[in-house]
Amino acid sequence: MLGGLKPLTVDGAATMRSPLSFRRNEDGASLIEFSLVALPLLLLLMGTIEAGFVYWGRKELESATSAGARLVRTGQAQASGWTSSDLRTEICKRTALLYDCASKLRVDVASAASFTAFAAVDPVDGNGTLKDDGSFAYAPGGRNDVVLVRTFYPWTGLLGSYVFRAAAPGRNEPF
Repeated sequence: MLGGLKPLTVDGAATMRSPLSFRRNEDGASLIEFSLVALPLLLLLMGTIEAGFVYWGRKELESATSAGARLVRTGQAQASGWTSSDLRTEICKRTALLYDCASKLRVDVASAASFTAFAAVDPVDGNGTLKDDGSFAYAPGGRNDVVLVRTFYPWTGLLGSYVFRAAAPGRNEPF
């Protein structure tokens, strides 16, 4: 007797099972069904979580960029003599999900006489990675100038890599 199982017997003699008897046996069927359903279910769950983090991260970057742009529009950044890294520090103070924000975030501040004068900025290089900080401008402008504050953050998630982008246009106050 092995492990509490009795061998099949016919008139006291041990016999082997027929291969056809395994077709009728349903032991372990739920385990096989679960294994077939588990992978798609797990991928769907991971995708949902990833989508939630991407949405949260983008909204957080947009909110923080808007707050940083307000500091430029009201003249606080200009009066304090801020550099791009100072503005980046202030923007990063308003984020929680964007880990290592101070070293990864890129800030581009451009000023012009009108809203139509801004050129597009390509934040990624030929390899698809975010350019270094020296590739972006910092020109907060003066009184009544039109200013566009753009931020870029590289995000690496479970299912891929993205570049979050946020922009906050506005006109400087007459500070």
